Amino acid sequence: MTELYEWPPTRSQRAKWALEELGIEYSSHLVNMQEGEQDSDAYRAIHPLGVVPALKTDAYTIFESVAIVLQLIDEHPEKNLAPAIGTPERASYYQWCVFACAEMDPPIMMVFDHSMRPLEFMRPAGTQHDPNLAARGRSDFAIRADILSKVLKDRDYLLGSEFSGADILIGHSCFMATFTELISEYPILEAYYQRLQQRPAYQRAYGN
Repeated sequence: MTELYEWPPTRSQRAKWALEELGIEYSSHLVNMQEGEQDSDAYRAIHPLGVVPALKTDAYTIFESVAIVLQLIDEHPEKNLAPAIGTPERASYYQWCVFACAEMDPPIMMVFDHSMRPLEFMRPAGTQHDPNLAARGRSDFAIRADILSKVLKDRDYLLGSEFSGADILIGHSCFMATFTELISEYPILEAYYQRLQQRPAYQRAYGN
């Protein structure tokens, strides 16, 4: 049995979206981050950092949302959510998958942490919102949103006309950019995200 450890709205929804797109049966375990369940010994044995997501199967346990998405998609090549290994299209696929976690997520979270995160959940304890860091996050996001907008100007998805795992990963970044009110200034990116929201698997993962 595949088990997903999640707590929305977090990157755990990336893993859930992939599971839904692939039609994999799984059980969900909510890790209540507000009540501190992530710090229990039982959960730390699954994810040593005490965050979500984590995924357990009969064969392995894995954490990191991007790694989970990539692994699940590679296990189900018949679903055609990734180009063939070794092709030029696979290079672009890898690029955008990594772009999501390495380039999109950090500025979005910088804005969230320093303008929206409740102070009682700031780490380390006693940390205050820093408007300068929030402004830097918005500036960094703008550069990356412009890059994506240029790529998506004449195509439906990151790799062209076909949806892929890269869209799951960047799509979640768009969700967080909506949550932090960053995406509305980028109509091409916003329209792309609206297309993704129409997918039934997205709606099951995000509760739309």
